[in-house]
Amino acid sequence: MIDLGRGSGRWDKTPLTWWPVRILRRRTTANVVCSVGHAGLITDHEIAADGTVTPSVVCTQGGCVFHEFVRLVGWAADGV
Repeated sequence: MIDLGRGSGRWDKTPLTWWPVRILRRRTTANVVCSVGHAGLITDHEIAADGTVTPSVVCTQGGCVFHEFVRLVGWAADGV
């Protein structure tokens, strides 16, 4: 499992970070940045209260091999 630290926002592409995203005012999820620096929205995943994401996160950028189980350090149910 890889711990991802909280980034500063959507323009921050620091590898292995995340930031909260609210979808349609009813669901909070996260954008994550893989180890190479590709950012992507977590979809079809569950985020536990401790920030553990299931299933594993796969980077969708063509040619990227990032495929890891991750935990979003600092996650809260409301994404803050």
